[in-house]
Amino acid sequence: MEELQAKGINNLSHEELCEFFMLEDEQIDEQLVKPIMMYHERYFRRQPMRRESGLGWLNIQSHIERDDASCLHAVRMRRDAFQRLCHVMEIQYGLTASDNISIQESVGMFLSTCGHNEVQRTVARNFGRNQETVNRKFHQVLNAMERLACDELKTPSSQQLREYPRSLRIDRRYWAFFQGFIGAMDGTHVPVLPPTEDRRIFWDRFGETSLNILAICSAEFEGQYICVIGMCGGPGLAICDLDMLFTYIWNGAPGSVHDARVLAIAQQNSQRFPTPPRGKYYLVDSGYANKKGYLAPYRGNRREEVRYHLEQFQSGPPPRNKEELFNRWHASLRSVIERTFGIWKKKWRIVKELPRYDLETQKRLVFVTMGLHNFIRRSNILDDDFIDEVSETGDPNGQHGTDENDISEIEEAESTTDGAYMAAIRNQIADMLWADQR
Repeated sequence: MEELQAKGINNLSHEELCEFFMLEDEQIDEQLVKPIMMYHERYFRRQPMRRESGLGWLNIQSHIERDDASCLHAVRMRRDAFQRLCHVMEIQYGLTASDNISIQESVGMFLSTCGHNEVQRTVARNFGRNQETVNRKFHQVLNAMERLACDELKTPSSQQLREYPRSLRIDRRYWAFFQGFIGAMDGTHVPVLPPTEDRRIFWDRFGETSLNILAICSAEFEGQYICVIGMCGGPGLAICDLDMLFTYIWNGAPGSVHDARVLAIAQQNSQRFPTPPRGKYYLVDSGYANKKGYLAPYRGNRREEVRYHLEQFQSGPPPRNKEELFNRWHASLRSVIERTFGIWKKKWRIVKELPRYDLETQKRLVFVTMGLHNFIRRSNILDDDFIDEVSETGDPNGQHGTDENDISEIEEAESTTDGAYMAAIRNQIADMLWADQR
């Protein structure tokens, strides 16, 4: 019998096949039927559905309901925000419970994955579920969260961009000088795992594979907003406001693409890109050209250093001329985009650390976590992550590093009529600041 099996039934001769089929029924059961039944029992037969919540989820639920600090650690938001999120996901975005997993548990598994960048095997163990269930629920929640993010990432209309934002009008540090300000813009890198054949174009200047996400931090406007979704597969751009809210995202440029090029691609390919009206501008760092609609700081040269970063003024002498004074307040106002990025990456480790998902899923997670960032902020519920970031980098005592720039392309753009127009506005603001100080 063993010899016949070792050959394989497809390799047996006619005489051997006859011998094989003349075996006793007991031998056939033992050698053929029993292994098949064992295999079916192990891999195909489903266990009876458990109607009660898993013990792992009951333990995590107890942490969520214990106090705000425990809930913030478990699902990266306070209890009221978590309860409101689950309610909204069910009522507005079609997330449903199954017979043995509630909406709260599904959302909790998703937030735990994004907040702590945990592998699904770990999430399955913590929640007392199998890995297939965790994976299925993750993608169900991800689909619903994308619809939430679409509503949360809102861009002001052209008419609203012509108005003076409320947040700017009430801040006398900037209002008298930066009256054309409608937002701050910068880029950030998010690690990804691209396909092997495309890995080279995703290398950034640190030798790592990443997406370049360009963000605009717009001022707060009154009225209704339009929803803008970044095109999957294209370069990346995002916008946020003075309340640290993202309002636009262009998502997915390879890490090797420079910030200024990402901006150019977004302007060319996005019909809803919030182009600044005449007399209005975004604040940008020295990685962008000082041209119409984009106000950059003064840059130094080989003969003269012109300081820009807030740390340089905090640890060194006060501004020595009007250019440095302008740079100081420019960096202070523009720092809202740095703080917003800081909070976003601090809260959602999946966009800060090496991801566990493919490139397309990681792009979706960038979009979704920015939507969750806005949801928490708009809930008007105190959040320690937001409080810590504001206290650590509030004006004018904190500024993160800026990206390197391609000087030749930037100088070429600044030599145009648009560049001269913006240079005049910058000089006017610098003169006003210098006169006010004296």
